Amino acid sequence: MNETAPRVIKIPAKPESVRQAELQRQLRVAAYCRVSTKEEDQANSYEVQKEYYTDKIMSNTAWTMAGIFADKGITGGTSATTFNPNVICTRAQAVTFLWRAAGSPKPETRTMPFTDIPAGSYYYDAVLWAVENGITKGTSETRFSPDDTCTRAQIVAFLWRSEKSPAAGTANPFADVKSTAYYADAVLWAVKENITRGTTNTTFSPNADCTRAQIVTFLWRCKK
Repeated sequence: MNETAPRVIKIPAKPESVRQAELQRQLRVAAYCRVSTKEEDQANSYEVQKEYYTDKIMSNTAWTMAGIFADKGITGGTSATTFNPNVICTRAQAVTFLWRAAGSPKPETRTMPFTDIPAGSYYYDAVLWAVENGITKGTSETRFSPDDTCTRAQIVAFLWRSEKSPAAGTANPFADVKSTAYYADAVLWAVKENITRGTTNTTFSPNADCTRAQIVTFLWRCKK
């Protein structure tokens, strides 16, 4: 029996094609950087963030740089691509939203009246500013309760006070808002200014948790 050598076909290498295939297998990675103010220290922080993420991504051979994304946002979202509108908002977050909407002003004092606000926390200056401007007095003389859920009554009261407590409306369409409640004038003002329409035609639900979507909607209607 005659045996013949197997036929071998040589395929010339195509380095560029191989390189393209490698690139296609690489994971495209983007970085998200953010700052809350235009102050110099925040600008420096932004540059540090960009340098850090650029080096981190470029040094990983399995990754390819897709870009650097940034915002100047009031809320910043819960990630680079999500806002989570139905998630409840804490008191710390609510006051921070207000502070940023006001331009993130520097507080006149560094004396914090609340023992539950740690120095260096993202909401530290926001709480100081809110106290200075009569927007909040805390949940007691020494506590702000930053991680407590912000209620609908609280956020409307914060907004009203941030506008210097303007005259309230006279019409109260809500059966669950008593005239003696601390937030009554704030709600009536908000109704008059079309900041809130309530949860139904006859209820405001003052003690209900306020979601992130509701808070930014109130802010937008108030500040537009």
